Amino acid sequence: MNIKNYKSSLKYPFCLLLALVIFVSCKDDAHLPDYASNKSSLTQLTDSVKQLYTQSAEGHDIGQYPKQARVQLKSALDLAGAVSSGAYTQEEVNNALANLRRSATAFGARKIEEVAASNLVAKWLFNGNAADATGNGHDGTLMTGIIGTADNHRDGGVLPTATTDRFGQAGNAYAFDQGAYIEVPYSAALNPQILSISLWINVKEAFADNYLLSLNKWNGFKFQLQSDNFLFMTLKTPAATYDRDSNPGKMEVGAWHHAVVTAGNGAITFYVDGVQTRSESAAGTASTLTSPVNLAIGQILPKGILSFTDKTSPFYFSSAAFFKGSMDDIRYYNKALSADEVTKIYNNEKPD
Repeated sequence: MNIKNYKSSLKYPFCLLLALVIFVSCKDDAHLPDYASNKSSLTQLTDSVKQLYTQSAEGHDIGQYPKQARVQLKSALDLAGAVSSGAYTQEEVNNALANLRRSATAFGARKIEEVAASNLVAKWLFNGNAADATGNGHDGTLMTGIIGTADNHRDGGVLPTATTDRFGQAGNAYAFDQGAYIEVPYSAALNPQILSISLWINVKEAFADNYLLSLNKWNGFKFQLQSDNFLFMTLKTPAATYDRDSNPGKMEVGAWHHAVVTAGNGAITFYVDGVQTRSESAAGTASTLTSPVNLAIGQILPKGILSFTDKTSPFYFSSAAFFKGSMDDIRYYNKALSADEVTKIYNNEKPD
């Protein structure tokens, strides 16, 4: 074979091999991911959510977020940041954007909001004072109270004392003993036809007349604990005067519990630690007082109107009836809270 023919015989296999290499190369290029993605929307949302995250705080107060809520949002932010700075396809960028949107929406929904805000008459948080946190002006005054009996009575001589709350924070609740109470000036707003009371209680000892809140005792309403630590509500309506208790729901001595009573909507209903324990009929709505009587927190009546000699007086002091223990975060509504609303308050305020 001469050289010319030999070269010719190599020409076609070489061309075939070259064509195959080019084809394979082109095929590989066609399957390479396209990293030329538009990340502007992801970057913009990430910056916005970062600001939300930075300004947020976990806790139990209005405007805060429950425990672990920020951790979950931070995970979505970290993923979005990694995608923004790395080589990712448009589909991957879009997925990270959608994930961050979902996480931000879910985070926002967990923000602690006031329950039934339009019906909240007063809120006493006891964070170093007895001021009404709603701004409605129902501020309380710390008072010493009367103890003993009509024939042998005296002023207990002590005021409610700032104490540790259910979260272990000093000075953020009030301890009551020896007749100490908080007096709130009468207002028609504190005498609604339908009412709900939500509060946290730590009972020091069982006591037959452990009064929590009272508006002219059984001539209006009184919310107390019995000797067996069941919640007890007396409500006067135009139809009758009703006594109802929370049995089987009770307060354990020496422990914080959430207590709620709703009344004046044809029933008296009790909740303990977010769970309804009892509901009984009570026809009619709450009566309106014929003459103003200040609201007493921790006592049967304000001491300034007590009578120790006239047994016919509606303000006759027969024997001491005051709270022994600690109270915190009292909410007073002019509506009957629903079971869902009670559960939400409990979940917002319970210790972690």
